[in-house]
Amino acid sequence: MKDKQVILAELQVFETERLVFRKIELSDKEDMFEYASDPEVVRYVAFPEHKSLEMTEESIVNYFIPNRLICWGVVDKQSGKMVGTIDLRLEGDQAIFGWVLNRKFWGRGLMPEAAAYLRDLAFNQLEVQVITAEHDAENPKSGRVMEKIGMRKIGQVYTYIAKEKRSVLCDYWALTKAEYQALRK
Repeated sequence: MKDKQVILAELQVFETERLVFRKIELSDKEDMFEYASDPEVVRYVAFPEHKSLEMTEESIVNYFIPNRLICWGVVDKQSGKMVGTIDLRLEGDQAIFGWVLNRKFWGRGLMPEAAAYLRDLAFNQLEVQVITAEHDAENPKSGRVMEKIGMRKIGQVYTYIAKEKRSVLCDYWALTKAEYQALRK
């Protein structure tokens, strides 16, 4: 099998029916600021609300560019706008999902479409044995995305959120490779 890091490095741009995924650049700052400065969008995520374009630039430079192998900008094909980000962090034989989406694009099934693509990649090319994700227990919409791609809620955990300076109760989801293969049949 090809090295996982090489596979991720080769995955610079890919598409689904309605989305293009690509590496995030500093030129994406306006699109990212639009949703990262929206209090309703950042209400349930680990990063703080962006108060300035400079803060968004720093986020791109300090997080997204150094993590180019595991993070992609999610671009709506119809508008050409970067509407969110999705990442797939690898830890041993598992992968951990994370995503955020511009509120103007909520309710269109874009995140399940994006997550399903990365789920398939993780199990079929990266030899992942389990995918996990968590979300604030007060945000059931994120759980719906996980449910739509075949994940199941396996419990709850407290996760420390630095911006809140406190632990938050989160729903914890997982999908094993065996469960994924059963879904595909």
